[in-house]
Formats: sequence, structure tokens, C-alpha cells
Amino acid sequence: MLQAHLKRASLLLMLLAGSTMAADIEITETLQLPECHSIGWVRANADVKGQGAGNFILDEAKWGTPAANQVIEQHWDWNLSDAQWAEAVKQKGEGKKEDVKFDLWLPEGIGTARGIVIISGHGSGETLFKHPELRKIARELRLAIFKFVGNPMQRGFWPRSLLDHRIAAFAEKVQHPELNHAPLFLYGHSNGTGFSAIYPAVEGSRVWAWVSMRPGTSFQVYQPKAAKTPGMVIFGEDDPFLARPSKEQNLAVVEAMRQKHAALWLYAVEPKTGHGPGEKTWPLVFSFLRHSFAARVPADADPAKGPVKLTTLKIEAGHLGQNWNAAKGGYQTLPIAPTVDFTGDKSTASWLLNAAFAADWQTFQRDGQLAK
Repeated sequence: MLQAHLKRASLLLMLLAGSTMAADIEITETLQLPECHSIGWVRANADVKGQGAGNFILDEAKWGTPAANQVIEQHWDWNLSDAQWAEAVKQKGEGKKEDVKFDLWLPEGIGTARGIVIISGHGSGETLFKHPELRKIARELRLAIFKFVGNPMQRGFWPRSLLDHRIAAFAEKVQHPELNHAPLFLYGHSNGTGFSAIYPAVEGSRVWAWVSMRPGTSFQVYQPKAAKTPGMVIFGEDDPFLARPSKEQNLAVVEAMRQKHAALWLYAVEPKTGHGPGEKTWPLVFSFLRHSFAARVPADADPAKGPVKLTTLKIEAGHLGQNWNAAKGGYQTLPIAPTVDFTGDKSTASWLLNAAFAADWQTFQRDGQLAK
């Protein structure tokens, strides 16, 4: 099933007008993959629904109006091996095939790529993939950008090796074998959180950081095995998904990860915004990308020589920030301080990488944007 039929592949060389320099490279290919790869199929068919039933993280919650006898699990911390998934596919069938489109972009003159930004194209992923500021950062840090979109993968997928196989195929096409070992930064919007939060729980040794933008289901975020991989969750204050069942209970998922698992995680609430990010949102994402890359990817790391050992971060070396108050709402000036000096509740406060990023986070919560 992983040997999906290749429908089309195209190599797009975007020449810089009036320039004799090498061009940026963009490759696109579309495969047909069966629905058994999707997180939705896994939830329905791989016997994972009840795994959280005896270990509630929050009070019992009803998301909208569940269908009769529907079980709403309290977290997505699943214990599912590839062999168990394969057995479920054998018993249930792989399901219908659908298109999944993959895109890889490499800046001209990149040399050896030092990392890859991996984007689920669900929701705002397409906008981020093409964002000029992200491509500017990619040039500076020598990063590739990789995106996928299509129901079998965009909301999360199984097995995790599916992504490795696609990266390997693209690495061969562009003759950049180092992509097979390059560290990853993950982005998922809405139910794309089923990719960005769950993948590092299984493949955390390769992920330097991840972002969940406006999670469609906050319980997807509860991933104890990803606790030591820096993560950022950005909510929109007026997003209807944040209000189901309540803002307090959704925000408490990240706080529970901080308290119970000392997660190197933070959350931000963008005031007066809905389910989609906008141009005021991206600078915080880019700040997190830059600071997490500097903190975790060694300066002398060379993925051309094999897997990169990421730097392990110490929780006491970071900063903490007082979390946004849902009852107060709106723009808030939130105290920040080095972990050792923070006077609030250290167990649930947002964990911030360093002083510079903490200042950006504080500014974002106070003004809803970073200074240009």
C-alpha cells in the first residue's frame, strides 16, 4: 500500500529574471494513497478510542452534540505499533484511495540543507508554504520546505515512516541525500495538529520543534512522549473551536502537559481573532522557528554525514510566562521571567525558549502583533 501509484511528477525550475545564478527548485508530485493512512481511519478502526477513557485529563466534556453512544476520548496519547496498524488494515481493508499532493522547495545555492520545515497543507498550510518571510528564513538558515495535502495525510497519518519514504523520494530527485537525516520543524493548522503534535511523540529525536495553529481538537495536543520537544500552540480568542466546550478547558490541555510532564511547551492566545491565522500571526511563528533552530540544531551539525543529535534543552535554562486569562480576555500584559526567578505558578506557566523569544511572546499577547 505504501507503493502508491504515481499519478504525476513535475520538476519546476523557477529562474530568477535577469540573473545567471542557479534557480530555486520546486518539485511537485501527486500520489494516490488509501484512507487507512489517515488519523480518522486509525481512530475508527485501530482500537485506540478507549485508551484514554480511564485517565481523564480534564472534566468530562461534550464537543458540540455527540451522536448517540459516541465515545469522546479525553486524549490522543495512543499506544499503536506499526504492526498493530498493519493488522487493522488487514482486517478492515485499506479503504478508498485519494490524491495526496507533495511539494518540496529548496532555495538556490543551499548547499547542504541543515533542516526541513514540514507543513500539513490543511487550512493555512498552503499560505505558510509560499510565505515570502518563511522562504527568506529558509535561505538564511539553509532550510528546505516540504508540504503535503490530501485526506490520507493532512490531518495526521500512520505509519510515521510514510513521511520518511516521501522525503527519501524527493531527496533522490533533487540529489540532496542529506534530507534523509535533516532535523524537522513541524506545522499543523486546525486538525493538522493531528500531524504536528502527534508525530514528535513517535519521532521526537528528529524534530527540533513543532507548532499547532488553532487546534481543531485540543485533546490531540496531549502527547506526553513529545514533552521534551519544544512546542507552541496558538489559539484564536474568537475561534469557535476554542469555545468548545470552554476556553478554560482547552487551554488547560497545554497546562496539564506542563504540570504533569514538565513539557517544554507554551501557548499564546491571539486576541480578537478567529480560526484562521493572519499576517499578524506569522511573525510569532517565525520567531519560534528561528529561536528553536538556534537552540536545538548544533552549529556544526551535518546531516550529510548521518542523523543529527539535537541539543537537549534544560527546563531551568528557559523563561516562563504567565498564561493568558480567559475570563479577562483581550490584550493582556503577562509577566515573564527566567525560570528560577518567576514568581507565578511555575508548573503550568508557558515555557519560553530564552529572553528574546519571551519578549516576543509577551509583546504578542499585549499588542496582538510583533513590532515591524
